[in-house]
Amino acid sequence: MAKEITREQAERKKAQAVAFLERIGEPDRAEEFEDMDVEEYAEHKGVRLANPRTFKRRNTMPKSTGPSKTELEGRIDSAIDLLDDAYAPETTREDLAEAVGKALDILKGEDEDESDDDEDNDED
Repeated sequence: MAKEITREQAERKKAQAVAFLERIGEPDRAEEFEDMDVEEYAEHKGVRLANPRTFKRRNTMPKSTGPSKTELEGRIDSAIDLLDDAYAPETTREDLAEAVGKALDILKGEDEDESDDDEDNDED
């Protein structure tokens, strides 16, 4: 039966092994151990983890496919700037409606700037 150690003990032993291999001048082997996760290290050493993870957090988290927080903040700032510029006593109802529409497009992430620029250039 394999010896049982905790995840923390395995992490500590792995770090010690890496440090030892670096100290004795075997950087390639040290890097090999460093690249192992704790489960791989335990398997390599022939020990069993007493408290293994039932899931790997980094593998179970869905990859972000949407915009980042910074991108969303940028969209909000752009929409606010557009609406601030349009909010003036002399602005017509039509101009306000257009500004609101553009702000909504910005917030939705629709890149309407390119097609609007093309339309504006056609009118000139």
